[in-house]
Amino acid sequence: MIFITGTDTNVGKTYVSSILAKELSKKVKVGYLKPIETGGREDTLTLKKMLKNDDDLDLMNPINLKLPLSPNIAFDVENYQLTLDEIKRKILQSYNILKRKYEFLIVEGAGGVCVPIKDNFLMSDLIKLLNLDAVIVSRPNLGTINHTLLTIEHLRNKGINIRGVIINCMTDLNEVLHYEKTFETIEKFGNVEIIGIVKNNGDYDINFKKILK
Repeated sequence: MIFITGTDTNVGKTYVSSILAKELSKKVKVGYLKPIETGGREDTLTLKKMLKNDDDLDLMNPINLKLPLSPNIAFDVENYQLTLDEIKRKILQSYNILKRKYEFLIVEGAGGVCVPIKDNFLMSDLIKLLNLDAVIVSRPNLGTINHTLLTIEHLRNKGINIRGVIINCMTDLNEVLHYEKTFETIEKFGNVEIIGIVKNNGDYDINFKKILK
């Protein structure tokens, strides 16, 4: 089981999750859970199509909000009636069903680790609630050192183990100035391993053993 989080929204968590689902399905029976999705169900539908499973969408994505907003804001403006405890129970119910059904479960967050869900409950608190290790999806461009190190620090302060970082390149990596030194800096100052690089041409090099361990 693994929780896929990222340094930001639209950093490529779903794309990386789909790669992991495709490759890991060759070895084990893989399921997918998107506890909270805002702005529709595009992420959940993408993984359902990839995995070709018969799971109900409400099981794969127990909390769905229509507007593309931070969950706490979407809950408020959509007048979502469930309390935080009820939201937690609904997510845990889906998680436990899917965990029993599959040998390996990919759980994908919404936004980054500090995104508020409801009240004072953050996305990182959800990772902690599910008792999962995290994989951080990051980008290679200027600014990623700060974003990635802050994400690492926050997760560790919450007592969450980090399996590693996967760099998702939305542009040609060769156009990123001295990207190797950026990656070295993340590994050195974050005391973390970059376990994968996903290139914008569709190629990827990921240590899947680190994901499955």
